Amino acid sequence: MKVAVITPYYKESLEIIRNCHESVLNQTVKCLHVLVADGFPLIEINNWDVDHVILPMSHNDIGSTPRLIGCYHAIGLGYDAVTFLDADNWYRYDHIESLIKLFIETKAAFISSTRYVCRLDGSVMGICNQTNPQRFIDTNCMMFTRQGFHLLDFWALMPSYAHLIGDRVMLQKVNQSGVIVSHSGLPTVYYRCSKEGIYKSLNEPIPEGVQSRPDYESSFKMWVEDGNPEILY
Repeated sequence: MKVAVITPYYKESLEIIRNCHESVLNQTVKCLHVLVADGFPLIEINNWDVDHVILPMSHNDIGSTPRLIGCYHAIGLGYDAVTFLDADNWYRYDHIESLIKLFIETKAAFISSTRYVCRLDGSVMGICNQTNPQRFIDTNCMMFTRQGFHLLDFWALMPSYAHLIGDRVMLQKVNQSGVIVSHSGLPTVYYRCSKEGIYKSLNEPIPEGVQSRPDYESSFKMWVEDGNPEILY
């Protein structure tokens, strides 16, 4: 099974992106890493073992458009599945292997894991207590196989306000579609928390450099006002 990992990047440091890339290189199953520059390419990446896709300008949609473009690049090359990894996050060594094993067992179109939540310095706070296959799967924990490729378009087709809650929107689309879904429950993704909400929920000190919590509620409200089913959160 040929798997591609899609990573959009914007203005992250080369060191941060290198940590992300090395976690892909260190997977127990070899996979293609597609790094998509959202308007701000780092030329050093041309020398890495990646497919480096450079977009001429930023799309200002929190990585949704570059994510989809990376998917189509991999699909066009004949890959059987795509996963996602944001530039500031990283995988456990067996992330891809665990998802492939679940696909072999279930033939699911959409496969997911859970995640560790980490401080800005990379230290682990714990296993995410928000992950729920009916409500929330982080983008970094998602895999789409060929049976689910038709759902990928919505990364770019969702309304502009929805990109802020894009992972929840995509999960709703998946669950509405009737495709086979399967959840491993294994924490095989490390998520670097850059917003204050998770720190507050865990009673953790909020480190310097963390952003204020975005206004997710307005996006959820507009989603319903546009005639879509309510997204539970």
